[in-house]
Amino acid sequence: MTNQAEVLKGIRVLDFTWSVSGATTTRILASFGAEVIKVEWPKTPDAMRFSMYAKEDEPGLDNGAFFNNLSAGKRGITLNVKSERGMELIHELLKKSDVVTENFSAGVFEKWGLDYETLEKISPGIIYKSISGLGHSGRNKKYGTWGPTAAALSGMTYTSGLPDTHPSGWGYSILDVVAGYTGAYAVMTALYHKKRTGKGQYIDISQVETAMHLTGANLLDYTVNKRSSKRPGFPPGNRSIVSKATPENSYRGQIGCPHNSYRCAGGGQNDWCTIAIFTDDEWNAFKQAIGNPIWTNYDKFNTFEGRLAHQDELDKNIESYTIERDKYEVMELLQSHRIVCGAVQMNEDLMVNDPQLRSRGLFENLQHSLLGIRSFEGIPIKMSKTQPYLKKSGPLMGEDNTYVFGTILGYSQDEIERLTNEGVLWPEDMPKDEIKAIRPLW
Repeated sequence: MTNQAEVLKGIRVLDFTWSVSGATTTRILASFGAEVIKVEWPKTPDAMRFSMYAKEDEPGLDNGAFFNNLSAGKRGITLNVKSERGMELIHELLKKSDVVTENFSAGVFEKWGLDYETLEKISPGIIYKSISGLGHSGRNKKYGTWGPTAAALSGMTYTSGLPDTHPSGWGYSILDVVAGYTGAYAVMTALYHKKRTGKGQYIDISQVETAMHLTGANLLDYTVNKRSSKRPGFPPGNRSIVSKATPENSYRGQIGCPHNSYRCAGGGQNDWCTIAIFTDDEWNAFKQAIGNPIWTNYDKFNTFEGRLAHQDELDKNIESYTIERDKYEVMELLQSHRIVCGAVQMNEDLMVNDPQLRSRGLFENLQHSLLGIRSFEGIPIKMSKTQPYLKKSGPLMGEDNTYVFGTILGYSQDEIERLTNEGVLWPEDMPKDEIKAIRPLW
């Protein structure tokens, strides 16, 4: 895909991020046309390079599928920032950059001599964006987090799962993604401010704080009603409410019964569908759709109150129907009768079977020099004039050293070779073929 109206064309981002949250920010900026230069060192690379590999791929620093997706659209250089000459080159790059990003623990950039005041002196008007667990100020600024631990600190984990048991957590590292998107729109806002005023600024993002709006209903409930988010029957899990005489509002809007997930044919861990029925008319439509089996006409199921009082039995009966049928078959049938129903989807379902995502063109195919053509998660935004898109696969280690140090900074090929041999652009004691033999992180 090509697009001449790249909204961030001409913006250069010096990218020190690693893992997921920071990489998500710069991935989005790259998709809008920014030139993102990812800085790494082969001996301490971004851990995502060796975290998740595709099934048939031989593990190595340059062919990790997860890293390839996270760093799509970016350039990559290698540079020893702990060496005096390496830091000098960083200063030179900062002078030619509009944005610098990192998501280290609080204090790391300061130890490098790159606090915001210094960055502003090196490159007046620069925008500095940091993401850390709890921000760069306050009592707990030194605490480190990952996405899942940040979710726990925010309260999200505590309010998840089924009633009367331990929390389930959110499965994926959702706050890495939320913080990453927060970082992207914060940088874009700062760029707009700079365009108007000529001034840069410092953006300090706390990963834990980005979760607060996701726990808003629980916070409001405690503030107004003094109710704990862990109490008998709450959270209600997959159900709208638990079976009891005086149901509590579960912050999900309209109350339904049945309201659950049900096993379907196939026996796989994702062979489930979800069904939610909110009115007696919908219940009658459901009965008709599945052929009016005997149990659907029991008096105890004829009213909402009866269905709520007998949820366990009702769910078993519904599952006796769904377990004999494919999840998509159940979904299509019930949706055709205007019943809320969805198939529980795994990655393959989303990428191959989902007709809506396919029609929207979410996934993009890109060529990788080692992996060939692979599918990538596109940017979930549609814009009529400045559509974001992925321009290239993730960079090989040091792939763009010649371009960055030659074209941008003006060094000759001989000078770049000398910097490489002196251990500034590549470890002196690490042959380049060693990067092919790296143990997977997960």
